[in-house]
Amino acid sequence: MLVKDVILKACDFIENEELAQAIISSSQLDQENQNVLDKLVKCFNLVRNEIVCEYMPIVKMEKVISCENKILFSQLSGKVVDIISVKDKFGENVKFKLYDDYIMVEGQEVFVYYNTLPEELNIDGQFNSTISERVYAYGIVREYYFIQTLYEDAKVWDERFKNSIQTFERKKGETIIPRRRWI
Repeated sequence: MLVKDVILKACDFIENEELAQAIISSSQLDQENQNVLDKLVKCFNLVRNEIVCEYMPIVKMEKVISCENKILFSQLSGKVVDIISVKDKFGENVKFKLYDDYIMVEGQEVFVYYNTLPEELNIDGQFNSTISERVYAYGIVREYYFIQTLYEDAKVWDERFKNSIQTFERKKGETIIPRRRWI
């Protein structure tokens, strides 16, 4: 998926045809449209981070060698959101204690499983997602209206965004209702 396509859909929702045409034709933007585009790209990254943190986490696994049973977050390639588990070379769980900028582990060579944030993208960026461009655009418009202090409009787009995400989550997993017993 292209960031540009998501931004174009958001331009349709905020009814900014001039900016959409400028993006399509790759023409030079005036200062006002450039400011709007910068805000929309920033909103895209905010929405993408929200989706990753709350609905579809990015899980990474890295082999790390601890120094004095300490693993600094800076040793890991991604930005750490949450540590899921730490395992040894045999796949057994290793006890760990989490601190502000490092993890204390029992063992020297371990595999760290953690949730991470996606990298920031610009208008020409490309990303993979099972969520549609439309849902991203709903979130972008919500954030954009919030920045513009149009709170009532932001609320409408927030409802659309959250309803769409809930629909996605329902499709993602099946619902199992426990069997009832009759007395």
